[in-house]
Amino acid sequence: MRKQYGRALRELFAEGLAHASPGFEAVRKHEPLVGVPGERAFRRAVSPEVVQWLVVVPHQQAEAFFVEVGWSRLGRFPQLTMRPSFVRPADAGPVDEVLLRLRELAGENDMGWTIEAPPLGGTRDEMLAYMVAQTAPLAPEVARARVAPRVEEALRMWVDVGRPFLDRHAGGT
Repeated sequence: MRKQYGRALRELFAEGLAHASPGFEAVRKHEPLVGVPGERAFRRAVSPEVVQWLVVVPHQQAEAFFVEVGWSRLGRFPQLTMRPSFVRPADAGPVDEVLLRLRELAGENDMGWTIEAPPLGGTRDEMLAYMVAQTAPLAPEVARARVAPRVEEALRMWVDVGRPFLDRHAGGT
């Protein structure tokens, strides 16, 4: 993800989440051995042991992002061998630590949220033009305008699907 999109994503998601779920707080460096560059985690401690998590994960090769939601009943960021967790949402309830893709929870094919898609089936010249355009500077206000609708979609899905799922399975109110 281009750095301008990444910055807009982190800022807009933090702002939107503060309104959608005020109990979640940003955690800048959640675990030194996990994560991808630009990833941001937000936590809500339900108790000293039970912590709900929402993680915004920028795609590393495309102008897109994913949202992972889950919990730890061990009072920490979920320490998993694979992310997202290799468990179906319907079977996640008794698991102590889990992170699932938000779109999967909603019953959708999880391709993340795409900000800018490359031309599919384009000619060689169209693909080259797209790649050259990717290297051009992007004004912050342009980046925010392109990212904002996708963040709004993700936050709506969080409110409608993700937060209720966490509250059912990880003791929220």
